[in-house]
Amino acid sequence: MVDLLPPSATPQERALAKLDERLDKLPVPHRDLWNPDTCPLHLLPYLAFHYSVDQWNDNWPEHIKRQSLKDALYQHRIKGSLQAVENAIARFGTTANITEWWQQSPKGLPHTFSVDISAQDNERQLPVFEIGTGDDVWLFCGQAIPVQTSRVYRVRFKVRQTVDNSGSDRVYAGVATLDKDFNALTGGPGFNRYCCVVGRSITTADGWQVFEGEITGEGNANHNQFRPDTAYIRPMFIVNYNGGTGTAQVAELECWDLFENRQLVPNPRFENGKQGWSTRYTGKTVPDNAPGTIKTAAFRPDADLQDDIINAIKQAKPLRSDFNFNVGTVHAAPLELSAHVHQVVLSRETWE
Repeated sequence: MVDLLPPSATPQERALAKLDERLDKLPVPHRDLWNPDTCPLHLLPYLAFHYSVDQWNDNWPEHIKRQSLKDALYQHRIKGSLQAVENAIARFGTTANITEWWQQSPKGLPHTFSVDISAQDNERQLPVFEIGTGDDVWLFCGQAIPVQTSRVYRVRFKVRQTVDNSGSDRVYAGVATLDKDFNALTGGPGFNRYCCVVGRSITTADGWQVFEGEITGEGNANHNQFRPDTAYIRPMFIVNYNGGTGTAQVAELECWDLFENRQLVPNPRFENGKQGWSTRYTGKTVPDNAPGTIKTAAFRPDADLQDDIINAIKQAKPLRSDFNFNVGTVHAAPLELSAHVHQVVLSRETWE
């Protein structure tokens, strides 16, 4: 340290100078912090503020947040263009067919355009794991996944009830905890750690339900902690609990290591059928013996996704004009939106 303080400096001033030197030596990974791919998840909103991201929602999945940051500069360059609208929609995993009024047959109302949107999940009949009437079913990921309990893991579960129970059908999702010898750990809340959803009743009227939750650290206080000595996990879910007579469909069960931004379940959306899913949870290996059948189902965009898409189109500022939206009924596919664009002619009075 080069001491630039005068001899008359007070002890407090010298202490502050030493503290400032220590702060200067703290490692700050600037390159990582300014990179949408490597910036820590909890700091992404601040990076979005710097990038002037027009639309941000803390409830978005992580991959949409990072993609929004990557697209920000380009989106600002092309605002007001057809490409800006298409890009804004594409961030949410959707495709769009945009038709301006003069391209329609017969021609539409001048200065309007239509946006036909269908989620990619709608366009494809994606596989779902259907578990029929009878006893409740507990299913576990066949692979024992090594974990570091100091990291944060997120579990995401998408499920719906297609046949109601006479009462109600409850769902659970989380992880089974295993020690280093692949023995099941017990004690504390729950037979498993239901960090995603615990005992939620769903009915056919609820449609597709998405549940998310995180687990980190060790302890027995709640479902969001690994049991002490946890070395492996098996992501898992329960449907039709307890002894339900309904039918459930599961679209996905994901488990993300948020430190590495990596998905851990080998077959999270059942694209390989029932491979990698088991009714067993202990031991180094378990059989692929999941009951139920693999079917296909169309996925409709949820209401909050519709709102996000509408806001994204607004932020793209098509024609740089004022416009209003009328949202049509959600059909099996595609979702139809229409936007009425009102041209604004500026005069000297409006400029001032």
